[in-house]
Amino acid sequence: MTNDDLPDPILRSVSRLPVLTPNPQRAAVMRARCRAKLALLPAEKAGRLGPAAAAGFCVVYLAALAHDVLRFRGLF
Repeated sequence: MTNDDLPDPILRSVSRLPVLTPNPQRAAVMRARCRAKLALLPAEKAGRLGPAAAAGFCVVYLAALAHDVLRFRGLF
C-alpha cells in the first residue's frame, strides 16, 4: 500500500470543490489597472540604478584592491 492509496478526508473534500473559470471582464479590468500603475512609474530612474550600483561596486572593489597591494608592498 502506498501513500496514494490511503483515504484522505481533506483530499476528498478538495476534489469535490468546483473548478473556477476566469472572468474575462474582470481580467481585462485588472490588466488595465496594472498597466495604468506601470505607466506611472518613472522609467528613466529604473534604468539608471543598476549601472550606478555596478559602477559603485567596481570603485569600492578597485579601492580595496589598491589598498591591499599597497599594504602588501609595505607602502601603506
